[in-house]
Amino acid sequence: MFTPRPLLLRSLPRQFLPRVPALRRTLTLSSRRLPSSHLTSLPTAASKRAEHAAHNRRQILLTVGCVMSMATIWIVTHSFEIKTESASTTPSIKPGTPVILSTAAEKEAGVELIPSGTSVPAFPKTLALPNSDGTTTEYALVGLGIRTVSFLSIEVYVVGVYIAADDLAMVQEALVRRVHPTATTATLLEREELRKVLADPEEGEKFFGKLLREKSVRSLLRVVPTRNTDYQHLRDGWVRGIQGRTSKSSMYDDDAFSTSLAHFKAAFGQKKAVPKQKTLLLVRDADGGLQCFYDSSGRNDGKVGAAGEKEVYELGKVEDERLSTVLWLCYLAGPKVASEPARKSVIEGLMELVERPIGTVGSAMA
Repeated sequence: MFTPRPLLLRSLPRQFLPRVPALRRTLTLSSRRLPSSHLTSLPTAASKRAEHAAHNRRQILLTVGCVMSMATIWIVTHSFEIKTESASTTPSIKPGTPVILSTAAEKEAGVELIPSGTSVPAFPKTLALPNSDGTTTEYALVGLGIRTVSFLSIEVYVVGVYIAADDLAMVQEALVRRVHPTATTATLLEREELRKVLADPEEGEKFFGKLLREKSVRSLLRVVPTRNTDYQHLRDGWVRGIQGRTSKSSMYDDDAFSTSLAHFKAAFGQKKAVPKQKTLLLVRDADGGLQCFYDSSGRNDGKVGAAGEKEVYELGKVEDERLSTVLWLCYLAGPKVASEPARKSVIEGLMELVERPIGTVGSAMA
């Protein structure tokens, strides 16, 4: 059967054809028509655009799904839990709200409660803590705030900072003397300057560090979880804060502090749950020694435990004042604190102290 040569080959002189067999084969194959099915399977510009649009739609759906999942997690973690008190007794509290000091009239009417602004019941303005010798020490609430973690601001616990009522005068004097060595009270401008000093990461840490180390001020941290947790989870947060502040300082680079930190870890070493709205107390004595307690009663009426029942458990103690000082500074001062609302609230509470003349704070607690 005769097959016509391609037009290009027929136009060439015959003497060149034997010399280009490869070209001849290529041109011969290219002259054959592809089946129609092959032509329809080749991608066209329209099909490419459609595929690209479908890919974009899938990406958008995946992005929307991811955002909705993160929003769902945020909503769930911030959902309101069942409160033990009515809304009228636990209104929200703004960070930095001063809460310090009860007058004699307030005490006669009963213990005043300060709202936590969360599902945690209100904090008592004064707290009576029994001592080992049978006496009782009364503490005044200086400030409180929520501790949150992660970029979702998940609420962990509310912490309240209390100072022994009999030691408030020492704190007041230290604050006023920071304004001026011979001052007996602070003016409005001086209080504003003092507020800036306490809020400054470096100056605030210097002031509170000196106050804790040099003054025999008794104080405590009252910690109430907003959700079910356990000793080890709370302990790990405190240990990270302590190590973050001590790892770069030579004053903590000794065996004694390492032993103290080990004792602190051991105090919370049990795999024991801490239900929400129960109470942990970290008590710092006049020498800086630390005692840790768990109050399973969860009461918030200014007392600890229930009468005649074993509901307050001592978890452990640490005598090294350096450990309690650093732990307190994790809430009071520095470039990063465990609870910014608590730090602001404490500063505002202390500002009320310097409004009064030195020596008049103790009488307000009588």
